Amino acid sequence: MSIIKPALEHPELISYFSGANNYSWLHFRNGEKKLLAKSISYLANKLPRFIRAHKTVLINPACVKSLHQPVRQKMAGEIRLDSGEVFPVSRRRWTQVADSLQYCLASAGSISAKNTAVDSVSKTPVPQHEVATRSVLLVTDDEPIAIFARQLIEERWPAYQLHTTQQSSHLADVFRPLSYRKYPVLILMDARTRTQERMQTLQHLKEDPKLSRIPLILLVSNTDQSVTEAYERKANSVISLSDNQGALVQVIERVCQFWLNTVALPAEFRDETA
Repeated sequence: MSIIKPALEHPELISYFSGANNYSWLHFRNGEKKLLAKSISYLANKLPRFIRAHKTVLINPACVKSLHQPVRQKMAGEIRLDSGEVFPVSRRRWTQVADSLQYCLASAGSISAKNTAVDSVSKTPVPQHEVATRSVLLVTDDEPIAIFARQLIEERWPAYQLHTTQQSSHLADVFRPLSYRKYPVLILMDARTRTQERMQTLQHLKEDPKLSRIPLILLVSNTDQSVTEAYERKANSVISLSDNQGALVQVIERVCQFWLNTVALPAEFRDETA
């Protein structure tokens, strides 16, 4: 009798899969393992919440103990399981792995993330006892602005936690398996750099029936011709900015004031069971 179907119906019993060509070893949390006639890619499609650390390993995020950045450039990162096993995280998957873990597990306190990619701009790990129930996501390469925004959220809106990331192309894949309750209530996306990447991310998010409900504010330079394009791709608002750092600080504060204090969120964003 095949064990694939019952295993996929009870992913909480699984620790990880390790692949070998068109076969995979299924490693249970109790230490048992079974050989499956299925590839890692097949299993990754069936278990979207699991983390593909590299091409031969698929990990249950509930079993992750910690995530560590590469100690030097051109080296792999490292992911440790609560069983004591350690696996490399490939460089090209690092940002997606770190962000997936941050959004899936931070609110549950299941991971001690060490300088994960979500916090790569500020380089400040998030103390687990301070993790808020709702989040705001800031996508930017501007480290001073990321630091200011984090301080602003902590002081003015302590019920929310700010996550930051420099890359955005993976965000739709990170959010898609999550419930509404775990979505950020607001995305601020700085398109003054990596403009095409930001535009593509905007389009991917707004094309998805569920993800399109997340308010997304696009920040562009005042010489940018992307305002029309951003609205065509369904940005909730587009804000044109000068190079004045003080003006950008005021914009972020006003945007947060409006979206965190004034607007009404869809009911499913507030529903604990959504």
